[in-house]
Amino acid sequence: MILKLLLTLLIINNINASTTLSLNKQSLERIFSWQEMINSTKNKKLLNKLQIVNNYFNKLSYKSDLNNWNEKDYWATPLEFLSIGAGDCEDYAIAKYFTLKKLGIQEEKLKLVYAKLAKTNQAHIVLSYSHKPNNIPIILDNINKKLKLSSNRKDLKQMRDIQSQVILNKFKLQTIHN
Repeated sequence: MILKLLLTLLIINNINASTTLSLNKQSLERIFSWQEMINSTKNKKLLNKLQIVNNYFNKLSYKSDLNNWNEKDYWATPLEFLSIGAGDCEDYAIAKYFTLKKLGIQEEKLKLVYAKLAKTNQAHIVLSYSHKPNNIPIILDNINKKLKLSSNRKDLKQMRDIQSQVILNKFKLQTIHN
């Protein structure tokens, strides 16, 4: 029964079978709760969707790629992130990106953003949402967990967009190397 439900989730979410999933009772509960969150959020107003998705993923633990995947840089799919229950900044941003797309938010309004943390100069990835192309985007982040306009994020510097195709290419390369 559980395997049938998991396979259904994989199909619903268009997840490649080569993803690295760590499945146990807790990981299955996280995956099913994600699907429940998506279902219960579909009819919410836009700002509520952003807040709910941001809060949902920010409950997961931070863990470096080296400690999580034994690799210097690994971009987890949402199911991989949920199955482990931990990830680094791009895992949070990617999971939020794909979840918001599932909730009907147009891809062109969502961008992964590469930035540097002002205090440490450490590389960091967040998700941004722009209602219109020239609007100041709202930042969804796992460090500063409140939704804020990018212009109010003095803790981030040198922000620049990452094209969505880069995400898909990164997943394809990881699949080839695994």
